[in-house]
Amino acid sequence: MRRRDLSWIYIDRPRPRKLGVHDIISVIVDEKSESTQNTRFNRQRNIIFNGIMREFIRIDSKGNLNSAAPEAPGIQGQLQSQMQSYGQGLSQEGLKYRIAATVVDVLPNGTLILEARKTILTNDALWEYSLTGRIRTQDVAGNNTVLSENVADLSITKRENGKMPDSTKRGILTKLYDFFLPF
Repeated sequence: MRRRDLSWIYIDRPRPRKLGVHDIISVIVDEKSESTQNTRFNRQRNIIFNGIMREFIRIDSKGNLNSAAPEAPGIQGQLQSQMQSYGQGLSQEGLKYRIAATVVDVLPNGTLILEARKTILTNDALWEYSLTGRIRTQDVAGNNTVLSENVADLSITKRENGKMPDSTKRGILTKLYDFFLPF
């Protein structure tokens, strides 16, 4: 006897759906990253130089060579430079959206190869999203969705064009200034 024959509340498990090429699966993208960086930089230079003009010659009015500096004047100097810098940075980024992906291939072991593209155009702004990766058939939920954390070889690309992204870009003069004077 089987359990379903004895139970009044037994429900058969739904049979796994067969997914094939050109089927559409919704990918729920929820990616977060955070990085922290602490730096410390110390540099010190000391230079001491002495110079004496003993062997410097000149030609006098008769055409003879004479010493140009009979008292042997000299020059002395010292150069010191020291630089210390401390830095701390925290970067947090995240992406959260849904995208419909097409199954472009089914490997012999049942792994699905996904590819997705999404373009949104509003006023003068353009957002382009693309996603590729591989998933196991058993990772696809009953509502035909999969989480991005279950996608192997995940590659996500996001491009933004328009007034908003352009307003946060640094100009060429600012980039040059930061390159030549980083501290």
